[in-house]
Amino acid sequence: MNEQEIKQKLEFALQINSELPELELKTASNNIPKDIWRSISAMSHRRGGGAIVFGVKEDVTRHVFEIVGCNELNRIQQKMIEYFNDKMSFVLRPQYYVIPYREKNLFAVYIPECPQEYKPCYFKPVGLPQGAYIREGHTNRPLTDNEFRTYVALSKQFQFDLSEAPDTRLEDLSEDKIKFLLQKREEDLERGAAIRIDNELLKNIGIIGDFNEVKKPTIAGFLIFAKAIPQEKYPYERYVMRCVKFSGNDSASSIIDKLDVIGTLDHQIDESYKFILRNIRKTAHIVGTKRHEKYEYPEQAIRELVANAVIHRDYKIVETFTQIHIFKDRLEITNPGSLPPGVTVENIKDAQYSRNVIIAGRLKDLDYLEEYGRGIDIVFDKMEEWGLPAPLFRNSVNSFQSILLGEKFRNLNIRQHKIIDRLLIKGQLTIRDCLKILKGTPRVTINGDLRELKELEIIKQKGASVNTYYVIAI
Repeated sequence: MNEQEIKQKLEFALQINSELPELELKTASNNIPKDIWRSISAMSHRRGGGAIVFGVKEDVTRHVFEIVGCNELNRIQQKMIEYFNDKMSFVLRPQYYVIPYREKNLFAVYIPECPQEYKPCYFKPVGLPQGAYIREGHTNRPLTDNEFRTYVALSKQFQFDLSEAPDTRLEDLSEDKIKFLLQKREEDLERGAAIRIDNELLKNIGIIGDFNEVKKPTIAGFLIFAKAIPQEKYPYERYVMRCVKFSGNDSASSIIDKLDVIGTLDHQIDESYKFILRNIRKTAHIVGTKRHEKYEYPEQAIRELVANAVIHRDYKIVETFTQIHIFKDRLEITNPGSLPPGVTVENIKDAQYSRNVIIAGRLKDLDYLEEYGRGIDIVFDKMEEWGLPAPLFRNSVNSFQSILLGEKFRNLNIRQHKIIDRLLIKGQLTIRDCLKILKGTPRVTINGDLRELKELEIIKQKGASVNTYYVIAI
């Protein structure tokens, strides 16, 4: 859309006193609105893109638009450049125009359509799905769940599980297991009726694909529906859940139990879950005349985290394994691959989504996944229900870690929780570190928090005087 086209559309919008599907009007005479990302995202999803014109004010009482002009053209352009280069998930290449109009200067930005394979284009600080909008008529609205999943299904960054499974054939897939899946999907199918396995249907649901004109299993299809996983072949020897139970509170303590869980992804979820349950404490109490046993951590929270690890791991990374470490005071699950684009530790309850859309979809069909976006909520809810601290999450360049804290952390205050959170990352903290973590908190308060943590035998003090530091108690 060039300058002349924008000007013509502006004149038409002023004539009918309404914005257009391809044109949005903003006052912004001195600065841009903080929610301008919604307009950028919405226009980027519109076929052919769209334009925003700054310097036009709407009189809501008279329902007319008034030309007010822009006083800070350079500032507005610089702010828009920041959004396009740093704050949106895809670097769009807009066109900027200064348009003299009715003795005022207007600033116009043409936003091109985002390439299909990189949609949805979203605001990174908010993440997905809340950070993505579409243009509907002359307004912007959030993506619906179905629109979001459609975009993600076509996105390059979410399609590795649809790629070819190396060194496999259709004959390597379990016919019984596929029939079981199809039976579950066909709710209206008469009980006991024969199920026909159709290659086009399997292709549509991502189990197989066309690779060099030959039908073969996809990564998702093979990892879930294989008769057997060939552990001697690359990359399958790396798709393992490595489970270890330690005697103490760090990995230097002796190993009590260990297991490498090998096999299809549903098998990995089941067996890893069983390993955890047999290696965590269980207490018993009497209610009325009945004996009730209770695990150290909520079983449903454990199940969700194990399933999430399998479903959301980055299967492109084969240098390491998914690792489950059970310590005396906590449970840690570490996964290859950081959070998907747009998902952060801060927005994980609202913005979570799998990079492995097919794996997530088929395991959901097999009842290994709750409703999309509900898994992490369940973990938070169950930990709170049991009176345990909220789960901790760590996101790094090539890994993501979930941590459940045990019984001895039950009564920590918010400050102590932050100290433990950082201590588990750094390994040791000084009082100066604690002052930075709890900025604005008086030193006497922090000293009291540290003293209580020592009395609870959660941390240990080492060194002396100015060399004093604190570590997790073993």
